[in-house]
Amino acid sequence: MTELLYMIEEGRHYDLPTEEEQERLLVTLQRIAPSLTVSVAEFEVAGYIAMFFPMSKDYFSGSEFILASTANVIFVRQYEEALKLFNTSKKRVDFLQNVPAEDIAAMRSYNLMDDRQFEELKEQKELNMFQFLKPFNVQKLLQYCKIKLMNGTYRTKAQAEDTFKNMPNTIAVPTIPNYQYLMSLNPTGNAYLQPLSSTDGLKFSDGKMYFIGNDIQPVSEVELQDLITSDSVNQVDLGLLRIFYSIILTRFEGSNHTEVEDITTLYVPDLAECMGLQRNINKNGIQRIIDIVKSFHNIVGVMHGTRNGKPSQSLFPVLNFEGYDDKHNTISFSSPYMNMVIKTVYKLSIRKKPNGEVKTNKKGEPTRIASHSYLIKSSIASERNKAAVENVVLIVQLIEQCGNRTPHIAAKTLIKRNPLLEQRLNQKNKTTVLKRTFEATWRILREQTTLESRYSNIQLPDPKDPSVIPSVKNLESMVFQFPHEGKRPEAG
Repeated sequence: MTELLYMIEEGRHYDLPTEEEQERLLVTLQRIAPSLTVSVAEFEVAGYIAMFFPMSKDYFSGSEFILASTANVIFVRQYEEALKLFNTSKKRVDFLQNVPAEDIAAMRSYNLMDDRQFEELKEQKELNMFQFLKPFNVQKLLQYCKIKLMNGTYRTKAQAEDTFKNMPNTIAVPTIPNYQYLMSLNPTGNAYLQPLSSTDGLKFSDGKMYFIGNDIQPVSEVELQDLITSDSVNQVDLGLLRIFYSIILTRFEGSNHTEVEDITTLYVPDLAECMGLQRNINKNGIQRIIDIVKSFHNIVGVMHGTRNGKPSQSLFPVLNFEGYDDKHNTISFSSPYMNMVIKTVYKLSIRKKPNGEVKTNKKGEPTRIASHSYLIKSSIASERNKAAVENVVLIVQLIEQCGNRTPHIAAKTLIKRNPLLEQRLNQKNKTTVLKRTFEATWRILREQTTLESRYSNIQLPDPKDPSVIPSVKNLESMVFQFPHEGKRPEAG
């Protein structure tokens, strides 16, 4: 492959097809790609390389071209993620117009296009894959994109604008059955979070956790139990973790539910504002955000399912720090767990007919049941009483799931679903903890949610009313109710 790429660079090739013929080749590649289970972009790049090495007179009209393109996929596949930087016409145009000139120069091949022609190409409003690749050394282009994507440093203007906007001002709270605790420490349902004493010396692969140096045998159930800890429950800031979940979900929804990013890169002032901090954040503030991301390193996401017809348990890293770019003031992170549960919940939310076919709307799009609530402000992450924050999340879930019925929950049930509060009650003065937590709960429920504007005449407990503050004496009998007259029409 390296030799072939060198031949392209040096111009040792047969006469290339005309632009019209190249467009026909592209259509062929686009048509065949799905049947080969490769992306269109992969097959287009593979076809571009194949175009420079015809083997017969009828090469471009016969099957030899497709066979050569298919063989080249082996090389292109190692750059699968990098291709996302130019897999659409818009991204290709943005790439040419926004990548620094010195970077472009390092990737250029002057064999097929001189500087004047390149400047004309940059003025184009649309570019197919062959047009885009023509001025480049293909291997250098792919390597550049792979490195920049890994480092989280490459962004076109369009991508930067997408980063600056569409930042969620609410947190997404899962409400779909069996997955409502996917961002909770409550080990209930098919997905939840689990703190470990440490992940040092461990690695993850295909939902399994291994000790470094042992790629054959995954960590056993007994070994996993030794790693599980409840000591750090008080240190897990679920409010902040849900901010990152909401960001990844928002970007997934922005892609029309087609793509979750392996690495998410954000402009630090935007992330700071989303977390309830000041936009004009200084170096100490930036380091604080980096430390927050790193603080979740020892949390794993647990997903239950079936494998080969048997119950299975998969483990995924919840949040990984991928780097900070001082030049662009961006921070990058990844979450294999969040990516996995977001895709899983989306699939489960799609409505289906009795025969298993997907129900669609007039536009041909899948119709879905509600899978998340968006009634909690992202600024809740700045609240100091984290046990109260978790109460608010649980209460909002309850209200949203009850529909037009009167939501109610026993105080002891609410506490049982809140491991953070449960642990505090076991460690400190119960009366004091209950008073402080529930006064904060009822205040936050009013200040940090939009329940009162979304539900007609909803009755939320008054934080100053002693009768709604549980004590050791009445904890077993107290029940909280949140009556309302239904969701307002404008709320959907």
